[in-house]
Amino acid sequence: MRYLVVALLAICLHLLGAQGKERICPLKGPQFPAPTGLGSETLFRDATSMIERVIRANLTEAPYNETTFSIGMFSTTDDGLLYEFHHTDPTVATSEIGTNEVDADSIYRVASITKILTVYQWLIADGDRKFNSPISDFIPQLLQYEKHQDDYPAPSWDEITVNDLAMFLAGIGRDYALNDVAIPGYVTSLLPAMAAAVLPNNPANGIDVPKSDDPVCGYFTSNVTYVPCSREVYIQKVANLASSFEPSYTPSYSNANFAVLGIALENMLGASIEDVFDKSIAKPLGLSSTTMGNPLEITNNSVIPGSGLTRSGWDDALGPLNGAAGGFSTTNDLAAIGRSILNSTLMARATTRRWFSTTSFVDTIDQAVGRGWEIFRVRINGHSVDLFTKSGNWGVYNSVLFLLPAYDFGFSILSASSAAGGALVSDLPNTIVNTLLPALETITKQQANANFAGRYTSATANTTITVTTDGAKGLRVTEYIVNDVDLLGSVFALFGAVDFRLVPNQLYDGDTRVGFSAVYQPPTAVPPKDEFYWPCESWLDIDDFTYASVPLGLMAFDVDADGNATSVRLVALRETLLRK
Repeated sequence: MRYLVVALLAICLHLLGAQGKERICPLKGPQFPAPTGLGSETLFRDATSMIERVIRANLTEAPYNETTFSIGMFSTTDDGLLYEFHHTDPTVATSEIGTNEVDADSIYRVASITKILTVYQWLIADGDRKFNSPISDFIPQLLQYEKHQDDYPAPSWDEITVNDLAMFLAGIGRDYALNDVAIPGYVTSLLPAMAAAVLPNNPANGIDVPKSDDPVCGYFTSNVTYVPCSREVYIQKVANLASSFEPSYTPSYSNANFAVLGIALENMLGASIEDVFDKSIAKPLGLSSTTMGNPLEITNNSVIPGSGLTRSGWDDALGPLNGAAGGFSTTNDLAAIGRSILNSTLMARATTRRWFSTTSFVDTIDQAVGRGWEIFRVRINGHSVDLFTKSGNWGVYNSVLFLLPAYDFGFSILSASSAAGGALVSDLPNTIVNTLLPALETITKQQANANFAGRYTSATANTTITVTTDGAKGLRVTEYIVNDVDLLGSVFALFGAVDFRLVPNQLYDGDTRVGFSAVYQPPTAVPPKDEFYWPCESWLDIDDFTYASVPLGLMAFDVDADGNATSVRLVALRETLLRK
């Protein structure tokens, strides 16, 4: 019996190797329409049960047992949360301030997730039409305060655009004053005694930088009290924050970028960023607990570990830095925000599509940046999926928001830990994504098969198409006959036998009609690892065969209220075929 198993395994491996010699290179983007009703899908529930088992198995070990955290999953087609899990650690359970047991309405500081909220507000208010304008058009004081330094390079504010700031490409320093060691404070208190004594700016120490250049705000004192800047002082100081790079040169993370964006947004709209958020996002979405700055009061929903208001970072009022890291939110509110972004509830769909795009890679092809986004690319079933994320950290609070546009799905993790820092938030996304992604992919394909696969025929002529889902890369068309002419064997075979597949094109409303565009190409050999030139050519040949100026691969399926196709429109031929 053992030899039979070995023989069968060898045959399977041989077949897999043979299949791997050729491939179909998919288009970037979703291969099937996004799934619906995830909450009722057994595969999804099984995946979340597996995630929960992993979490519960770790609750007695660090960092899980030292962290209060909330997880919430959501989609655009399900009301409420698809899944939630909450854990309260002893420092919150015994805290004398705020909640002693967290749930989906518990309020955490979300820190740099705020950057997404700042970009979102701008896009809602004005779209991206001014993103290539110099930021000095919105904050002229930057030029007024700008000094031409002889000893260090200062930013060229008339060259730095709104886009540069949003894309982490402005090249300006990460922060004004936050970790500056020219003055005694929290950072120097962590240093070895000699360094703490010598480094602060003092001629007696042999360091004689002009005292006027010392930070005056924007840092932590030795007792971990944050000293906020006034708006005017911040503009004046950030105007001469040393540059790290030229604009549009390389991604470099910067809180100052988004503080400046927030100030520019206020100037453009003539209102505070808190009022803009309330009017443009909080009220339209019915948010109850999300703010762009410190909440007005502490409630029974506030998550404040026993370390207290100051040492936890809850009480830090960030002033102009609110646009970068001042936000507070809940699991329920972030689900509503994420759902609205995926759904284009508050802005045009075209704006959303541009927002969900990579603007620059870091030095690896599977990690990139966008306008506020930290983007990770993973492979599943032979194609890429982009994960649009934003993480945040301030004090004891660590958080992350994930949006997966390919599946109209997202999740958040909010946490507070005095002992473990952000260790849980660094670890848990790997478990969630690696477990959920195969399930989401399978559900998506299964729903596409049920909704679209089948034979479609004309009532008056021998015109037929047959659609299947034999793989992970779009709907496969195995038959395409028009008035007795086999298009797959004639027009589309002019340059060799092709694999003809349909991928979603978002050209129709999606409610009553779902559009697809064709990707057709001969299967190609998998290139050796050292061959980089043109390994994926499918995007070069989209719609190169047309009929009366309309692509022969453009098709639109009419669907009923449950999403099941009843017919397909061959758009180029102006003919509708009924599903059999």
